[in-house]
Amino acid sequence: MARRHRISVRHLHTLFQGADLTFAAWVRHERLLRIRRDLLDPACANRSTVAIARRWGVLDAKHLGRALKSEFGETVKDLRRASETVE
Repeated sequence: MARRHRISVRHLHTLFQGADLTFAAWVRHERLLRIRRDLLDPACANRSTVAIARRWGVLDAKHLGRALKSEFGETVKDLRRASETVE
């Protein structure tokens, strides 16, 4: 990310010093938000959870389940079930 924006890694981390989240925590949270959004989207119902997670850079399905539960208090099953009721 630092290279992409042509700043040093140190400067990138400095930008997050006053924030509630570290850069790594922010990236993790954003990935989980996008995964959660896709799991809730009826248009993604035909995609596997693994495919959705990999799209956003999460390669371990067990880790994903724990991370979603920790971040949002919801399991993958909860989110998939909720997407079925939205249709």
